[in-house]
Amino acid sequence: MFEGIERIAFSKDWITIVLMLVLALITIVKFVYSERFSKLFSLLYSEKYYSDYLKNKPLVFNKFHLLLFLVIIINVSLLVFFSFKTFNSSNISNDFTFFIQVLILVILYIFIRYFIGYFLGVIFEIYENQKYVTFLKISNLSFISILTFPLLVLINFSSISLHKFLLVFSIIIVLILSFIRYYTILKNERIKFNNLFYLFLYLCALEIAPFIVIYKMFVY
Repeated sequence: MFEGIERIAFSKDWITIVLMLVLALITIVKFVYSERFSKLFSLLYSEKYYSDYLKNKPLVFNKFHLLLFLVIIINVSLLVFFSFKTFNSSNISNDFTFFIQVLILVILYIFIRYFIGYFLGVIFEIYENQKYVTFLKISNLSFISILTFPLLVLINFSSISLHKFLLVFSIIIVLILSFIRYYTILKNERIKFNNLFYLFLYLCALEIAPFIVIYKMFVY
């Protein structure tokens, strides 16, 4: 009498554990840093969060950011994993092994990007500005990652009729929010370059070079 709803053939056990881990991390942050966690969502309509926590020491490598950094890398890895699994599943022999590979590459990308930014900051004598940019980007990525988490849960447990729609919708939302937040960073008075060539060189090295390195590692 009732027809079963076809679902995407993911191995739910380990993905559910990973999602529970992300939920646990978000819950810890919410209870331990309740006020700051709440203010993080003000990035949706204001930049007051930046001024409120700009003078915190350390600015970048604090416990609040480190916990959310774990949320970021796991969520990004899950989104990449779901995308490959949905649109290029023929090249994936083992789901969990592939996810671990994606996770490692995401971590490598973030570290490569940070060190390139660090050296560029030293070269252009804008280290303090670069540290400020890193603070802005971690804040934005944390905000976007938390907003994306419910979509990742829906993607994982959705029926096949909704799965691709939710995945594409999530990617679009992430791209739109990333573009808006990145534009906000670029127009910030504290990080403006006096020379447009240096700005172009800086952005190419910081944003494109890590992708090329990771792509080469992934392909070869």
